[in-house]
Amino acid sequence: MVNDEIKTSISRIGIGIYGMWPSENLRETYEKKIGELKPVIKWVTHIAQIKEIPKGFPIGYGLTYISSKEMRIAVIPQGYSDGYDRKLSNIGEVIIKENRCKVLGRVAMNMFVVDITNIKNVELEEEVTLLGKTQKLEITAEETAEKISTINYEVTTRISSKLPRVVQL
Repeated sequence: MVNDEIKTSISRIGIGIYGMWPSENLRETYEKKIGELKPVIKWVTHIAQIKEIPKGFPIGYGLTYISSKEMRIAVIPQGYSDGYDRKLSNIGEVIIKENRCKVLGRVAMNMFVVDITNIKNVELEEEVTLLGKTQKLEITAEETAEKISTINYEVTTRISSKLPRVVQL
């Protein structure tokens, strides 16, 4: 017989170890009891190429984006083979120099393009945040998941195991 004063609790920590809630419902139910979870994943890369393009210029496979004005664009060396979902074509965003930059055209296997027209002094090798927090902005797995009609687990587990990991304590 189990003593009524002794209570055993078994927890499955799952995605909580990465600082994310499995669902908004569970967040609402348990956040006051457990406390805030802070995401620990940050996915970054660096600008590979910068180009000036004229009005009417097509970007990406299938010509799904045509520039409506002269623009400055950056080529980002990540794609769906790295886990950056193809459904983010024309709707995804990244952070460059504390600015959200829209994905233009289709996400390709190993690259995509973003609009940097309104950001001053952007250079090659500038850091690009695909997922995670910068000093002032954040792109969450939940935000990305909502854009592509999936869940945060899928967004994070799709990040290729071939990409280098850096652990910062």
